[in-house]
Amino acid sequence: MFTTASRGPARALRAFAVAALALAATGCASVPLFAGMAPREIDRTWRDPDPEPPLRTVVLVSVDGLAPWVMADTETPNLDALARNGTAAIRAETIVPSFTLPSHTSMISGVGPEIHHVDWNAWRPNRHINVPTVFTACRHARLRCGLVSGKRKFAHFAVEEVGVEFYQYGDEAEDVLDLALDYIEERQPHFVMIHLAEVDVTGHIRGWGSNAQRDQIRRIDEAFGDFLEDAREERGTELSVIVTADHGGEGRRHGSADERHVRIPWIAWGSGVPRGGRIPEVRTTDTAATILGLLGMPAPVDWAGRSHFPFYVDAETVDVGADGSGGGQ
Repeated sequence: MFTTASRGPARALRAFAVAALALAATGCASVPLFAGMAPREIDRTWRDPDPEPPLRTVVLVSVDGLAPWVMADTETPNLDALARNGTAAIRAETIVPSFTLPSHTSMISGVGPEIHHVDWNAWRPNRHINVPTVFTACRHARLRCGLVSGKRKFAHFAVEEVGVEFYQYGDEAEDVLDLALDYIEERQPHFVMIHLAEVDVTGHIRGWGSNAQRDQIRRIDEAFGDFLEDAREERGTELSVIVTADHGGEGRRHGSADERHVRIPWIAWGSGVPRGGRIPEVRTTDTAATILGLLGMPAPVDWAGRSHFPFYVDAETVDVGADGSGGGQ
C-alpha cells in the first residue's frame, strides 16, 4: 500500500506513463514506449521454398518525411536521374492525418484510414492491421515478398502477415539498403518494400528544410544510387522501382492537411515504365494498386487506389529496362 508520502511520486509516475503513451501514439516520442518489444527479424523462407520465378522484381522505396518543397533546393542527382528516365507524378499526395504508420498502411493497402482504422503511430503489440495489403496478395499468389525498414514499428506489417517472407529492421539507411540488396541477390523476390527513416527523424529534431535534413537527403540519395547500381547488376531489365514518401512536413512536425505535410514525391522507373512520362495526379493509395499491376495482378475492386500500370502518359512512351536504355519490358 502507498503511504501518504509516496502518493506524490506515484501520481508523477502515472502522469509520465500517460504522457509517454500519448507521445508514442502521435509518433512524437524519440523512443516510443513499446519500440524495444518489436521484433527485429522474421524469416518465413520455409513457407514456400520454391515460388514461381518473378517476371520482374518490384522495389518500393519509401523515404520517410521526404517533402518535395525541400527536395526542390537539395542536390539529389540519383533521384533526379530516376525521374528523367522514368515516370513521375506532377502532384502526389498522402492521406490525412499524414503520420507514418497510417500513411504506409494506405500506401500498401490501397485504402484510406476510414477503412484501415490504423490510428496509432508506434509499435503497439495489442493493435493489429486488419486489412489486406500487397503482402496479402503475395501470399495468395505464392510470390516471394519482403520488407526491410528503418523503424521498429514496421513489424506491424510483418508479424501477422505471412505474405511477408522476410522482414528485418536496420539501424541506418545504408544498413537497410544493404539488407534489401542481400535479400534480392540471395532469393530473387517478386516484391521488396524498403523504408528509410533518417529524413523524418532529422526533421523532428532539426526541422524540415534545415541544413541537417538536407544533408540526410543527400546522404540517402547517394546510398540509393549505390543500391540501384547493384540491384541493376543483379536483376538487369527485370527490375522496377517506385520511390515515394509517407508525408512531408514543416517546422518540426507533420500530420495535418497542410500542403507541405501532404505533398509527397512519386517516381516509377525500370521494367514496364515509360521514359520521361508524367502523371498529373497520384494518391498514396494508388501505390499498392500500381505495385500489383507491375506484378501482373489486378487490384481488389474495393480499393480506393487505382493502378497506373500500364502507364498511359502524354510523353515519350518508350519503355526502359533496368539499365536505363529504351526497349524494356
